[in-house]
Amino acid sequence: MTGTETAAQTRGGTAGYRLVVPGRWFAVDLDSGRRERAVAALVERQFAGVDNAPHLKAQARQELLAKAGAAYAAGGLEMFLSMQQVAGIPLAASLVIFLVPPPGAQAVTAEELAGSLGGEGRQVTVTDLPAGTAVRLLRRTGSADGTLEVFAPVPGDSGWLLLSFSAPLGPLAPAMMKLFDAICMTLRWDQ
Repeated sequence: MTGTETAAQTRGGTAGYRLVVPGRWFAVDLDSGRRERAVAALVERQFAGVDNAPHLKAQARQELLAKAGAAYAAGGLEMFLSMQQVAGIPLAASLVIFLVPPPGAQAVTAEELAGSLGGEGRQVTVTDLPAGTAVRLLRRTGSADGTLEVFAPVPGDSGWLLLSFSAPLGPLAPAMMKLFDAICMTLRWDQ
């Protein structure tokens, strides 16, 4: 996978991580201040050469800022949006990275976390990544949309780094899941 490497620090400075995302994905740092600059740059990029739609541009900026703000409030660190196209059609996909504190004061194993995430319509597995033993949760969120959530243990901490992918699945589901899994395989910790 050719792509762009990103590096970030978890909140509280527990551990830094590195991740490679496809080169045609746009990164939005969710920290206040940087979030606004990133969203402004993305909107300018997407509306380049379009001078007759200021209301659409403003609406896109407002919606992206709202989504980025909500992700940050939920513990989000970074958000990535696909700018890729297949046969001229935009490939809608996103990744939001969250820091998830442990439930309660006690650390849980990957097996315990997997057991707590199971349920109807959910495929939960424990898998080995270069970043550690992770929990992989696949679920459909609608008739054609789906999410893949991968929980990787934060070293030296009892929390989890959550990589939350979302995309319309349909006929592209197998290819999208392979792409998402490939991104997860690039996760590394800076220690």
